[in-house]
This record gives sequence, structure tokens and C-alpha cells, in this order.
Amino acid sequence: MDKELYALIMQCMAEHEIEQPKREKLATTIATRFAEKNRLAEMKSRLAILFEYEKNYLQLVKEFKEEIKFAGSIQEDLRKERAKFFADTLKEVSTTFKESQVEPEVAAVWLKDLVGSYTRSLDLSSGLIEEQTIDTIGKIRGGARKNMKEIENNSEI
Repeated sequence: MDKELYALIMQCMAEHEIEQPKREKLATTIATRFAEKNRLAEMKSRLAILFEYEKNYLQLVKEFKEEIKFAGSIQEDLRKERAKFFADTLKEVSTTFKESQVEPEVAAVWLKDLVGSYTRSLDLSSGLIEEQTIDTIGKIRGGARKNMKEIENNSEI
């Protein structure tokens, strides 16, 4: 309830000689409704800003849709490649060593080096993909922040 408005209404009704109980009830009702209307208007304004922000954010996601798909696709390919290496390639190399009658100690060292080298290579690829993905997300967020400031500035006018 707006106390200033309440006091003004009470004063006005006193000047017109309206009875005290009626004055209080009427002043309270008017001041409360006025405050509710202001809160509703403020809430509508905030919801409009939020809606515009979300709309612009979705537009940015749509704009970067191909980059997002590409990053997801590359990450999926990398996971598949890693799984294939450990499930198939490593078995094939190990089998080839056994069939070629390479000494187990030599084969173990060679396999360990192969796994280490391959894992580092995949980790490097994963890091590059992650960096690109983070960069794309940063662009989307930056655009969203810029749009949000524009929306807030436009709503103040």
C-alpha cells in the first residue's frame, strides 16, 4: 500500500466530511489497488524485458546453430575414435605382435608408447575442440549481454 497516497486520500475525504471508518476503508482500498497496479505494471515490464532477452538469445543460438552442431559432431567423432582405438585398433596391434612373435616385453613397451601417444593426440584434439566450443559460447553470451543492455536501455525510454 502506498502510504503517501493513503494520507492524501484521508486528507481529501476529511475535507469533504466523510466519516472516519468509511475514510479509512476507502483510502486503504484505493492505496492498495494503486500499489497492486504499479506492481503489476512493473512485473509486466520485467517480463517483457525477459521475453525480449530470451527471444534474442534464441536468435543468437539459431545464428550459431551450425557452429554448435559442428562442435557437437566433432566431439562425438572424437569419442567414437577413442572407443574404436581401445576396442579394435589396440587389439589388432596386440594380435599382430603375438602373430609376429615379438617378445612380450618389447610389445608391452611399444603398446604402452602407442597408447600414450594416441591418448595425448586425442587429448590435444579434445582441448582444441573445447577451446572452439568455449569461444562460440562466449560469442553467444556476449551477443546476449549486448542485446540485454539494448533491451534495458530501450525499456527505460
